[in-house]
Amino acid sequence: MKKHGGINLIKKTSIIILYIIIIPIMLYDLYLIVHSFINPDITPSVFGYKTFTIISGSMEPTINIDDIIITKNINSSNDIKIDDIITFKTNNEIVTHRVIEIEKKGNNTVYTTKGDKNEVTDIVQVEYDQIEGKYFRKIPLLGKVLSILKNKVVFESIIVFLVLCFLWQNKMVKRKVERSKKRERYENSRKEVTL
Repeated sequence: MKKHGGINLIKKTSIIILYIIIIPIMLYDLYLIVHSFINPDITPSVFGYKTFTIISGSMEPTINIDDIIITKNINSSNDIKIDDIITFKTNNEIVTHRVIEIEKKGNNTVYTTKGDKNEVTDIVQVEYDQIEGKYFRKIPLLGKVLSILKNKVVFESIIVFLVLCFLWQNKMVKRKVERSKKRERYENSRKEVTL
């Protein structure tokens, strides 16, 4: 009996993990895909926050490859200070580096940036309108999970597993209802016999 209870606990825990963690990630990923088709030039944001997967080691050890970083929107150039980490567009790429110098050039503010691991500063200075957001938090290695979920076979396997779990849960609920009805009928028949 203990073994059977342990197996049920593992199944329930797996289902909870799928519902609470993987499904929201998949839905968010789907939102990003749809948004990129509708507005390919704009990085999607949710309540002023954007996510990016780190693919280079230029910010190690602060931010590592396969980390997901969350950036928050900024309202003005005054929101950025020296030593802040910003994410910006340059040459059709998204880069996340640290601000090491801020200059005023006429009416514009420009930022000199550098990766923590890099020995030299970035060649091109960043203008305010290139900035996607300011670093807020990181989720270590979540990028690896997302890249695995983007695999068609893995994605379809998870969907099949979820459907099977749902069907299994329904079957168990029906069995419990049937058992309780049988028990009730049995109890009623015993009462009738005693009467």
